[in-house]
Amino acid sequence: MFSLSQTCGHAIKALACLAGDSCRHAFIHDIADCSGVPRAYLAKILHRLSEHGIVEAKRGYRGGVWLVRPPDAISLWDISVAIDGEGCLSECMLGESFCKDLRDCPTHAFWKSRRHEIKKELEDTTLEDVIAFEHKQSKTRARRVKKGAIR
Repeated sequence: MFSLSQTCGHAIKALACLAGDSCRHAFIHDIADCSGVPRAYLAKILHRLSEHGIVEAKRGYRGGVWLVRPPDAISLWDISVAIDGEGCLSECMLGESFCKDLRDCPTHAFWKSRRHEIKKELEDTTLEDVIAFEHKQSKTRARRVKKGAIR
């Protein structure tokens, strides 16, 4: 039902690459290679992240892109707001413009509480959490492949 936008997902992948040991300071083409996000699209994403103080960028010699804050200080909420704006969790699940506390729709009470829960989860989950999860998943996949190769 609800998911972050594809652009937000690309931003998270790119930021995870920047947080990695080999890319603490990288050029857009390096981040694009690491994340699999097309360069032109990535440039637009990084521009939005820069406007929100998540990354800094410098052109030319000794240029590149880097995280402004450590990964444990960047929440998924910070990233989603930078990419999709404050309204990334719409007021109404049905998309009704009139839906507010005074005049609601049939899903208003449900969505109001879930929207709060989703926002809290995004605020509590950091880029570092995403990186740790991916690292754990890749280790698990590697073990499965190794076991399969032995049989």
